[in-house]
Amino acid sequence: MTWLALLVFLFTYALISIRRVRSVSIDRPAAALFGALLMVLLGLVSADQVVAAIDLDIIGLLLGMMVIVSCLEITGLFDRVAVLMVARCADRFSLLWLSMGAVALLSALILNDTVVLMFTPILIKVCRSIEVNPVPYLVGEALAANIGSVATGVGNPQNAFILIQSGISFTDFTLALTPLAVVSLAVAIIVVAMVFRKDLFEEGLRPLPIDRSRAMSATPRVRLEGPFYLVLIVLAAVLTGFIASSWIGVPISLVAFLGASLLLLALPLVKKDTGTAPILRGVDWTLILFFVGLFILLKGVETSGLMGSMLDAFADLGIGITKVTGLTFISSVLSNLISNVPAVMLLSPAVQAGNDALWLSLASSSTLAGNATVLGAAANVIVVEKGLSMGVEVRIRDFLMAGLPVTLVTLMISILFLGT
Repeated sequence: MTWLALLVFLFTYALISIRRVRSVSIDRPAAALFGALLMVLLGLVSADQVVAAIDLDIIGLLLGMMVIVSCLEITGLFDRVAVLMVARCADRFSLLWLSMGAVALLSALILNDTVVLMFTPILIKVCRSIEVNPVPYLVGEALAANIGSVATGVGNPQNAFILIQSGISFTDFTLALTPLAVVSLAVAIIVVAMVFRKDLFEEGLRPLPIDRSRAMSATPRVRLEGPFYLVLIVLAAVLTGFIASSWIGVPISLVAFLGASLLLLALPLVKKDTGTAPILRGVDWTLILFFVGLFILLKGVETSGLMGSMLDAFADLGIGITKVTGLTFISSVLSNLISNVPAVMLLSPAVQAGNDALWLSLASSSTLAGNATVLGAAANVIVVEKGLSMGVEVRIRDFLMAGLPVTLVTLMISILFLGT
C-alpha cells in the first residue's frame, strides 16, 4: 500500500510540475484531482474518507476572501493604490520601496496571488511611462507579495490552512509573524536595490530621478464612490471579526463567508453596472479545486503510511521535525520541490498539536522559501507570466540573483524569531 501511494504521489506531482505533456497543457487542479481519483480507484482512500478529507473551513475561508478581493478590484482599489504610490515618488528607488511596501501591505490583508495579478499591469505601465526597466520592480513585487503574506493567516492559501489546522487565533498569528514580515521586507528592499543598482542609482548611489507628471499620466484615474467604501467597510468588519473570533467563538471561515455573502447581495444593489456574475468571475475557482484534489491525495498519503515513512527518512538523516530549525529546512526543501501549498498540507499532520512555534515556523518557512526561484511560489509565476504577456521578460537569472539571497537571509531570521 505504501509503495502504491508513493507511485501515485510522485506521478501526481510530476504532472503538477511539468504542467505540459507534448502539446497538451495540464493545469494544477486537473493534476491534483486526477491524483485524488487514482487514490480512490486504487482503494487507498475510501468514500467516507473522501468526504472527511475535504476541510470546508479552509474552502469557506478562501472562497470568502476571494469574493471580497474581487469586489475590491471591481470598485477600483488597485488603481487607487497605484495613484497614491506614484504621486509620492520622486526617484526610482522611492518607486521601488513604495511599490514593494504597498504590495506587501495588500498581501497581508488579501490573498497575495490576487494582489500581483491586479498590480503587475499597473506597475509595468508606470515603468514604461517614465522609461525605466520594469524588471527590478517586478522582481521586488513578487518578493514583497510573498513576504507580506507571511504576516497574517489570510495572506496566502498555506497560511489559511495552518491558521485553521493549528487553532492559533488570528490575532496571535498576526502578532507573532508581522515583525518577521517587516524585517524580511526591509532585507528584500535592500537586496533588490543592490542587485539592480545600475537601474536605480547614479554614481555615488544617488537615486535616479523620475518624471512624476509622466508617471501620473499613465496611472488610471479612478473615482472612489459609495460602492468602494461599502466593500472597504465590509473588509474592515471581516478583519475585526477575525481578531475577535477567538473571543466570540465564531470560526474565521464563517466570518469571511458571511462578509462575502453580504457583498454578493449588496454590491449589485449600490453599483448598478455590477452583478453577481462579474464578482464570481474574479474568484480563483482553480485554486479551490486544487485544494479539493490535494485534500484527497494527501489523505491517501497519510492512511497508507507513506507520510510516516517520509518523516522517518528525514529523521535517519538527522533532521527532525520537532524543532524549528529542522522543520524550516524540511519545509523549505519540499516547498521548492512540490510547491508550498502541498508541502504544508503534507507536513501538517506531523506537527505537534499545541506547539505554536512549529506551526508558525511552517507558515513562515514555506512562504519565504518560495522566494528562491521563479517556480517557488504561485505569485512569482503570475508576475513573470503577466510580464511576459506585456512584453517584459524577467529572466530566471535576474530573479535568482535577488530571490535566493533574500530567501536564505529571511529563513535565518525566521529561525531566530521563532526559536531553534
